This record gives sequence, C-alpha cells and structure tokens, in this order.
Amino acid sequence: MRSYVRMGLSFLACYGAGFLASLFVSVGTGSWYDGLIKPLLTPDKYTVLYAWLAIYGLMAVALTMVWEKDPHVDEMRGWVPLFFSHLLVNAAWPIFFFGFHSIFIALIDIIILIFAVGILTAGAYEVDKRAGYFLMPYFLWILFTTYLNIRLWFLN
Repeated sequence: MRSYVRMGLSFLACYGAGFLASLFVSVGTGSWYDGLIKPLLTPDKYTVLYAWLAIYGLMAVALTMVWEKDPHVDEMRGWVPLFFSHLLVNAAWPIFFFGFHSIFIALIDIIILIFAVGILTAGAYEVDKRAGYFLMPYFLWILFTTYLNIRLWFLN
C-alpha cells in the first residue's frame, strides 16, 4: 500500500472515530451534562474540541509513521491492528458518557483506554520514537479525562 494511501486512511480513521463520538456529545444549556456538578479543572467545550482536533491529528501522524515502519504490518498482527481496534474503545467513551448518561460504564471504558493507549504509545516508541512522542499528548489527555470522569462519578 502506498504511503499517501496509508496517511489518508490514518486521518480518516482517527477523525472518523472522533466524528462518530461527537454525534453523541451534547453539552450546553439544558443538556444532561450541563446539569452535572463539575469537578475542579473542568475545561469548557471549546477547549475540549480543540484539544481533540489536535490529538486526532497527532494520532493520525503517529499511525502513519508506525504503519510505514512496523515489520508486522504485512501479517496484520501487532501495533497497527491494535491501533485500529482501540479506536472503537475511544469512540465508545462519549457514547457511554453522553449518549447513555452512564458515568460508571464510561469510567470502565476509559480505564481500558488508558491501558490501550499506554501499550500503543510504548509500542510506537519502539518502532519510531517520534511516533511515541506524538502519542504522549493523547495519553496525558486520557489520564486527565479519567480524573474528570472519576470526579464526576463521585460528585453526581
């Protein structure tokens, strides 16, 4: 597969997962989320939006880098299939949280996501250190989101 096709698929997959997740997000006046007691450090919706836009772009770049260098990519085992699989867990969090209003199930999902992103970040670092660095903001954002999820669960 050509490099530009892999890059296109990488961006399509990452932003596609984000788009799918965004269909379930409802914030603002009168929404379920608006009625929750928020923890300290809760960012506004625009900060979250811009953070995710940047993170999905960094994820796509990291995926492209590893996809080009992963020695197991031809056998469809290893890092690249795990990355694509983890996007389902990534997209599931807002579905559980905003769509189903299930803070606890979303918490379980994001804990699974922490492990998946941790494994992906470490694996990317082994294939191409730059790709590992590109995934670090994602890992840190997921940790921050986990803090918010835990606090929301306790406060509400």
